[in-house]
This record gives sequence, C-alpha cells and structure tokens, in this order.
Amino acid sequence: MKIAFVIGFYDPVKTALNERYPENVYRDRLVWIPSGKGSIAAFKGRFYDVAKTAEGVLVCLGRSDSERFIEGAMRNIIAVAEQQYANTPIQFRVFGNVYDSGPVIQVIESYELETQPQISSATIRARIPTGKILCMSLNGKTAILTALQRAGFSPAAIGECFEEEVRIGARNSNLMQDLEARAQAYSYLLYAWEGLRTMTPTVKKGFTYGCREARSAAQVVELFKKWITDGV
Repeated sequence: MKIAFVIGFYDPVKTALNERYPENVYRDRLVWIPSGKGSIAAFKGRFYDVAKTAEGVLVCLGRSDSERFIEGAMRNIIAVAEQQYANTPIQFRVFGNVYDSGPVIQVIESYELETQPQISSATIRARIPTGKILCMSLNGKTAILTALQRAGFSPAAIGECFEEEVRIGARNSNLMQDLEARAQAYSYLLYAWEGLRTMTPTVKKGFTYGCREARSAAQVVELFKKWITDGV
C-alpha cells in the first residue's frame, strides 16, 4: 500500500485534505503532521516504520524560506530510509507556501492513493470472534504481516489480531508437533509453506476457526482476504 505524509503545513491545507481525503478512509495512508516544534521527530518515528513495508512513500513538506534547515533534516532522514529499505520507492516534494492546498492535493492525486477503506478488526472478528491468528513463514521470505499491510489490512487490525513467527530453514523437524501445540493458544493459522514442511491434516483440524495455507505470504493473505471479505 502507498503512504503519503503531509508535514509542516497549516490548517487551511488540512481542511482541504479532509474534504478530498476523508479520515475514515485515508487515516492509515495519508499521514498529517502539523507544523511546529517536534514535527521532525514525529515524522521520523512514523516514517521509518512505514518505509519498512509500504509499496511506496510520498513525503510533502511545507516550509518557509526561513526554514530551509527543515528541508535538510528531512532529506537526511529520507536518505537513511532509502539505504535501509531499498525496495521502497520514496518521493520527496517541497512546497514554499504552507497555506496553499492546491499544489499539495495535485501531487497526492497524481500519486494515486488507494481509495478503498482498509480491512478493520471488526471485519476479521465477524469471522474469527476470539483469539489471535498465528502467522508462520520462512526467514528470508516476505513476512505475512508485511503481506497483510500490503493487502489493505489496517495497522490496528494487524496489531490486534495477528502474531507472526518466522522460522529458520533446516531447523523444522518438529514443526508440525509445534503447530499442533500452538493450536491451543491461537484460534487460526496462516501458513506460507515455501521452504517449510507440508502441513498435516491433524494440524489443519487443530485450530478452532481453521487455517489457510499457500506457497507465499502474498498468496496465503490473498486467500484469507477473500474468505474474510467475500466468504470464499
């Protein structure tokens, strides 16, 4: 999922953004950080977390001529993220008028943020009323939690409903027995089996609300998403 940050602007810009991008839909993909003391620290804390998993990040910075130092600080933060998360494309745009919403909205519109509401914990709980969902995948492959975010599950839902264990290859002789035991503590299983062991019928029956398995994290999340949203 693409994420856009808007930082350093004043209320007229926020008002225009709220009209074009209602918070109930875009809360987790359009991040507003107001101008003022602490804005750079607030951006840095959220930006690094997002850059780990996002399909792309757009950063729109508003700064006056007397605040060019803010632009330098932002460029340094972004440069670190580009080194650490090379697979995440990052765009950085700077605006000199912190009251003008037009150019900001134009850039965000061209970036094409997803318009569908994210999948909430309420949607998940309609199918899996209680308990955590165990996610298991191989170390070095795309994590299931990452695939969930890319598939449109909200960060709040991921934090509330899912836990992931990443297994190291060639150390899984007791994996099926371990999964059988885990079924007592977890109500559902998402299993990306590439590089791991084939799931046994006993394991499949052990989880209260069932399981989904597929070769990769993206595939198993897509199956789970269809079941959650369409009942298929």
